[in-house]
Amino acid sequence: MVTVLLPFRNAARTLDAAIASITAQTLREWQLLLIDNASTDEGAGTAAEWTARDARIKLLREPAVGIAHALNTGLFHADTPFIARMDADDVSHPERLARQLHFLQAHPDIGVLGTRTVFTTTVEKSSGMAWYVDWQNALLTPHDHYVKRFVDAPLAHPTVMFRRSLVEQHGGYSTEPLPEDHELWLRWMDAGVRFAKLPEALLTWSDHAHRLTRTHNNYSIDAFFRTKAKWLARWVRRKAADRPVIIAGTSGLCQARAALLESEGIAVSAYTDVRPRVVAGHAFIPHDRLPPSGEALVISFISQRGTGDRIATYLASRGLIEGADFILAA
Repeated sequence: MVTVLLPFRNAARTLDAAIASITAQTLREWQLLLIDNASTDEGAGTAAEWTARDARIKLLREPAVGIAHALNTGLFHADTPFIARMDADDVSHPERLARQLHFLQAHPDIGVLGTRTVFTTTVEKSSGMAWYVDWQNALLTPHDHYVKRFVDAPLAHPTVMFRRSLVEQHGGYSTEPLPEDHELWLRWMDAGVRFAKLPEALLTWSDHAHRLTRTHNNYSIDAFFRTKAKWLARWVRRKAADRPVIIAGTSGLCQARAALLESEGIAVSAYTDVRPRVVAGHAFIPHDRLPPSGEALVISFISQRGTGDRIATYLASRGLIEGADFILAA
């Protein structure tokens, strides 16, 4: 029923433990595809040793460097109804696959299912990543994932299990220079796919200085915002084509993010903030004089840690509905 995709590149130090955590699953019937993405260390040898002693494990090779290339190779060779993800530096807890499969079989309306994670790190300054994991772990319901999808990736990529039919309907991973997981979630959510997360922490997510999210340009802040702007613009056109768009936040950074949205064809009519500030070419609306529900769409690009929740609480106190009258996008 389940194929696990585990791409790896120069991960000899951690690969053995990652594979072992799949073989220790309480669900016994699965296929594990190890996709060697042009490794130059001993990782390929470790993978070959596992394939020799467990018929459920297969080794594939993808010479085009990039996790999206490797994952698409895995998708091509996967023929089961459900696909699970795994990274070479993480550890799945024993009941992960069984619990996810049971949930998806019992809830046919859910297309993508993640789990909470246990966060470990060897990086001294990692408070931002720890905050992000806590934020992500708090999102459980389809509504949570949908309304927070433009803040950041709402679930950890190596925790997910999804229906293979979604790939056939909406496509696999983009190989463009962007965060491949967040782009996939935004694209699938735009198509109406529902996401959820199990409340149990069923994967140990290992942060380290060489993790791709810390080192590769595909995961830079600019790459995330370019990706978000495209799908945010599509949502705005569909959701509020006849309503004025108001940007919350007047800093230079917020104006730059708004410019990305304008480059996607969305007209920004005004800005709002807690302090009056002139933004050339746009009106300013004080935060306590925003239009009532149904009359405008407020998009917040304010990115200070923890500010988004306070903004959402304030706007909701004024009768505005998250996901209908306002959205957080930073």
